[in-house]
Amino acid sequence: MGKFISDSANDAALQWLIDNTTNIGVCSAQPTDSTEAGTTYALGTLAFATVNWTLDDGDDSGRKITAAGTSVPVATSGTVTHVAFYNPGTLCAVGTCAPTAVTSGGTVVVASFDLNEIRDPA
Repeated sequence: MGKFISDSANDAALQWLIDNTTNIGVCSAQPTDSTEAGTTYALGTLAFATVNWTLDDGDDSGRKITAAGTSVPVATSGTVTHVAFYNPGTLCAVGTCAPTAVTSGGTVVVASFDLNEIRDPA
């Protein structure tokens, strides 16, 4: 017997990231909460609006969410190793990146990337 899940169900789960993320932070270490994402490990932060997301078909099946590319102003010099998506009370998601040295007063470009993919049931 085959298995099925509606794209709408997967989209609803991924929509949570859109609805709850208000900021992006480029961080020097992996944050475990929103304070670390926005302050403790943050080398730069930027407001991240709902228009910065795309829901689309998954690469193999199901649905995926893609974070749009953006330039984040750097407030503190250091090496970026993680990109965090958060709001003042919730750490929504964290991704890794190639270690990138940044300088205060500059910007770091976070390229567009797939943040999460929910595959169809197999």
